[in-house]
Amino acid sequence: MKIFKIFALAAMMFGMVACDNEQTPEPVIDLDTTSAYNGTVSVVVNGETVSTPNSLIEIVPSEDGKSFSIVFKMIKFVPQMPALDITIPTVNYTIEEGVISFVAEGIIPICMGGEFPQYIVTQLKGTITATSIDLSLKFGEFETSFKGSLQTNA
Repeated sequence: MKIFKIFALAAMMFGMVACDNEQTPEPVIDLDTTSAYNGTVSVVVNGETVSTPNSLIEIVPSEDGKSFSIVFKMIKFVPQMPALDITIPTVNYTIEEGVISFVAEGIIPICMGGEFPQYIVTQLKGTITATSIDLSLKFGEFETSFKGSLQTNA
């Protein structure tokens, strides 16, 4: 009977260790398809922060799966600005413990079919989880951030 208890205890301990090792997080979003996030864009203009709620961005994966583009959809950074789609192309990323992280410098954004080097993207950094995105960057001299939640088709 003691041998049975020892084997049962050993099996339980092995099971606990095996469960811990098997908890590898899955990717937080499907990087084979575009994901959309609704949230708030905040931009520092003349020392004041201008926030625009109900803004939309998309994460568009590259064909090779090694990077993605961040597309600000019909974004107005300040009330006087027309609404524009602005793309930050070729953002490399890593996935660790179920969180996508990205950091980039010197990316030229694309808007209205052309490049806008005067608004070069610097200090880009952010994370994407299973339900949200949080990023910050500078478009030229304009500090910009976005916090949003994953949109679902439900």
